[in-house]
Amino acid sequence: MDIAFFCKRRSFITSHLGMLGNMVLALVCSIAAAAEHRSVDEDAVKAAYVYNFAKFVDWPDELWSKSTTVRVCATGARNAFFHALTALDPRLSIRGKEIEVRTISRAHEAAHCHLLVVTGSESVGEWLRHARTLPVLTVGDAEGFATVGGVIGLFVERGKVKFEINQDAALRAGIKLSSRLVKLARPVKDDSKDSR
Repeated sequence: MDIAFFCKRRSFITSHLGMLGNMVLALVCSIAAAAEHRSVDEDAVKAAYVYNFAKFVDWPDELWSKSTTVRVCATGARNAFFHALTALDPRLSIRGKEIEVRTISRAHEAAHCHLLVVTGSESVGEWLRHARTLPVLTVGDAEGFATVGGVIGLFVERGKVKFEINQDAALRAGIKLSSRLVKLARPVKDDSKDSR
């Protein structure tokens, strides 16, 4: 059983504990709630970053002009970041095109995306191998995501969500990042084996 179970059953449990037990349970529940709230906020910020990144990217004309929406593809890892991403308001738009958030489960499906968001660390290498030469903005929150060939890696530092950019990966993908976006990021060197 997890902490959330005990917190939900708090009134029943506290009737069977002494004063000290009640105090301990109250402290544990408040810490758990704060941690959960912090995680939700962090993932909502990551999702907002993804939306804002799209405003500062130029895709090849043939890709941009043939699509009526900006397709944001989220990998199948059902974590909090994934859920925050799929909760983006569908009325949001980028340069007159609405955002379309899709869930994909196979790496070859990345060919139909403008942005590929790899949530979590599961199968990062496989996703990036398939997307590396596609005109797709790859974004991920796994540790070292940009270093291993992703374009933008999200990370948390001192409680704040930040990002790093791999310009080599963007060039390889044939997409252009605004200099304004690049200036806000921490630059990283491409250490992916496939980049050589």
